[in-house]
Amino acid sequence: MKPLLTPDELIAHMKEKGIGFNIVNEDQAKDFMTNSNYYMKLASYRFNYEKHLDPSTSTEKYKNLEFAYLQELSTLDMRLRYIILEMCLDLEHCLKVKLLSHIATNKKEDGYNIIREFLNENDGMNIRLLDNIKKHNKSEYCKNLIEKYHPYYPAWVFVELISFGTLTYLCEFYNTKYGYSIIDKKFLNTIRDMRNASAHSTCMINRLFDKVANQPDIRISNYVKFIAPRIPKSTRGKNLSYRVIYDFTTLLYMYNEVITSQKMKDKRYEQLKELFNVRMTRNKDYFKQNTRIIGVYNFTKKVIDNL
Repeated sequence: MKPLLTPDELIAHMKEKGIGFNIVNEDQAKDFMTNSNYYMKLASYRFNYEKHLDPSTSTEKYKNLEFAYLQELSTLDMRLRYIILEMCLDLEHCLKVKLLSHIATNKKEDGYNIIREFLNENDGMNIRLLDNIKKHNKSEYCKNLIEKYHPYYPAWVFVELISFGTLTYLCEFYNTKYGYSIIDKKFLNTIRDMRNASAHSTCMINRLFDKVANQPDIRISNYVKFIAPRIPKSTRGKNLSYRVIYDFTTLLYMYNEVITSQKMKDKRYEQLKELFNVRMTRNKDYFKQNTRIIGVYNFTKKVIDNL
């Protein structure tokens, strides 16, 4: 097992890879990695840059990459994650409202039956789910609910105690039983993954050019075409083939479809516009030599400007 490298060793390692310290010097970089971020996360943004063969050493090094660029990308990623998490929490709240509202008007439901059937659908998984809920009975924020209802939860209590992933399964189960689609299940996994990644501070824009596994859904492409018709078809297709851009655009699409409060939409859209039009342009010179980053930024900015 390799020991952790010291800050000085990390700096030397990055220099060997072609990462420069001409904007942020080595002492500033060490301070940043010691107090604000850590190497593995920070270094992951290097995948947005191409390598070239250094003839003097016969090794591959990163092209036009400064430590400051990695630092800036990590900061922008953090700010984007904060907004994405807020949007996902908005969606989660609206899903609960829609589900509970339909249950309240469903004459075949008392709010207990659907949860009982859901838990009986997969005994192994849902026994673990009940056990996990019970483990939270020491939490000051939910112990009263758990002590009062466990294990026979009504829907309006159950949704307060489960994860977003479990909520999506419950919505699918309800749709199967009663034919009421609360949200398009095809996009549920994307929203769940973005929500969890944001909540756990997982990097999102460290691999901007990884491709989606399957063909982008036509509804997402048409959504971009509708709100930003001036984006050429080829540009739209190219950018939606990148996983993170496609997932983020899917979130925008679902947010528009599910959220009913225009005030809530306006607030999130203004946050995104401020991030893309103000904060992201503060150090725009950092990225002028990386045409691929500029390309995905321009595409996403045009979509956001038309929200």
